[in-house]
Amino acid sequence: MAPGKVECPVCSLPVAETDINLHLDLQCRGSSSTAGPSTTPKLRSKGSQSSPEREVISLLEDTPTSKQTLSARRASGKSASGPGPGSVASIFNSTSKRKSSSQDEPLDLSTSATAKSEDGKGDKKQRLNPLIANQPLAERSRPTTLSSYIGQTDLVGPGSLLRARIEAGEGVGSCILWGPPGCGKTTLARLIAKTANADFKELSATSSGTSDVRQVFEQAKNSLKLTGRRTILMIDEIHRFNKPQQDLFLPYVENGWVQLIGATTENPSFKVNGALLSRCQVFTLSPHSPESLQEILNNALTSLPPPLPHLPPDLIPFLADVADGDARQALNGLELALKVCQAPQQTKLPSSSSSDKNGEESEEAKQKKRDEDLMDAVRRGLRKGYDRSGEERYDMISALHKCLRGSDGSAAMYWLARMITGGEDALYIARRLVVVASEDVGLADPQALPLAMATYQACQVIGLPECRINLAHCVAYLAEAPKSTRAYTAFKRAEALCHEPPLPGVPLQIRNAPTALMKKLGYGKKYSYDPDYQHPVYNEYLPHTLANHSSHSPYPDEHILKSPEAEYKSKNWDEDRLSEWEWRINGSKDWEGRARGGVKKDDDAVS
Repeated sequence: MAPGKVECPVCSLPVAETDINLHLDLQCRGSSSTAGPSTTPKLRSKGSQSSPEREVISLLEDTPTSKQTLSARRASGKSASGPGPGSVASIFNSTSKRKSSSQDEPLDLSTSATAKSEDGKGDKKQRLNPLIANQPLAERSRPTTLSSYIGQTDLVGPGSLLRARIEAGEGVGSCILWGPPGCGKTTLARLIAKTANADFKELSATSSGTSDVRQVFEQAKNSLKLTGRRTILMIDEIHRFNKPQQDLFLPYVENGWVQLIGATTENPSFKVNGALLSRCQVFTLSPHSPESLQEILNNALTSLPPPLPHLPPDLIPFLADVADGDARQALNGLELALKVCQAPQQTKLPSSSSSDKNGEESEEAKQKKRDEDLMDAVRRGLRKGYDRSGEERYDMISALHKCLRGSDGSAAMYWLARMITGGEDALYIARRLVVVASEDVGLADPQALPLAMATYQACQVIGLPECRINLAHCVAYLAEAPKSTRAYTAFKRAEALCHEPPLPGVPLQIRNAPTALMKKLGYGKKYSYDPDYQHPVYNEYLPHTLANHSSHSPYPDEHILKSPEAEYKSKNWDEDRLSEWEWRINGSKDWEGRARGGVKKDDDAVS
């Protein structure tokens, strides 16, 4: 054998030592025209005796199956049926096509791979995209057309103006979609972009920064300038961007270079820059109704491949009721139920009273027990969270305050429990109770403020969970205490007078006079120390321009701190509101104060 040559272990032909790997992979009679090289091919040496044709590389993926087949062929030395190496298409020939034993088929590297079993028979396996396969049911169930979009009929229902603009392909311009989680904001934004003749970009404020947004804006501007094609940019959780970041949107949105669709769960009045908000239209999305959620869940079930496991008959209505209008939460609950149903039975169910003659539990009773266990598992997995930094926190503390003001102790206790079980800070609640003690109870019960302060100190010293009892104690007391806003409304009247110029100075009579010069100037002149007298005395406590607002003036309706009688007469009388209270609360009976025309009696508690 010539120097530099080796014998091929498969076909026994002499091959250059430097080309033995390439010979085995591509040119040996035992190799396959569809097998890819195991190593990076080397260029032929000038002295090589092999074919002068160019080197060829198959574009097929080097799958484990193809490697095993190649190894088997090398060991056996058997030649595969089919064309020889000379018929393999060159990678430099752009018009060549991969030949199959049966027919020409396009190669899709993203979804499928071609493999051959050891017996030589071809078998095409479908490969699932792992990014899609691992998506939750809520993501896979998103509607792809506006006709399959469920809910928000007031915005995109048949005959609505917004739906007409979307179907016309005009887009809706820059807008903010505001609504609770799972109401369909992201889905609606994608449908708007899909129907519009525009490029669509999607960013999330949780994972994108200023540089990402600026890059999209510049690309959109250049695309509009060069091709005339618009760009729709959808930003999820736009409230996560701070004010300087939101200011970046202004020139692009104002000039129409980009159509911005922002989605947020927070009130845009507080979380979106006012300048940006004025350039966008706000669409408010409401939570899904239970009927809409049932339709969404049923559509998700029909889209799943059979066979489906047995589900309790009450599962769909139950999920629709407990999801609080959140379609994502309802679909997550359904997916949890499906996984629980598909899991093997881990434990043996205990026997119950419904058994047959042999003492064994009937199949119907077993199925009923499994359904109950499944419902319990789903119920535990669907506990609604509590957002301590969002609008829900302020809504609940406002509800607690208003229930205390309206003396509804039961409702106030419910909102207190909602906040505590949600993980709210006990001191945050206690601070609001201190406010209620003075703002709403006030002079009607002077003991309310000391109790509220004691409750605040108890929360500091004890902490949760024990201090929840202290909070409940204070809430019950404040709810049942008489109410008086005299002190609160008096301060508001005084505050209003402080904004009316010119502001007068302090009368000389009640000024302090620590020096002889100040006494000579009239400071403290003729001031009467009230405790020294057996009778009332007159001092000028307010400037003469505000004298009528003094509590000593003969005009009680103009006093800043009004008497209980004057305060009561200044309150409103609304016949519609009173009639509603009589119908809903008083059993359609007349209020006892109606007969006296709202005139306050001495024993009336509220002032």
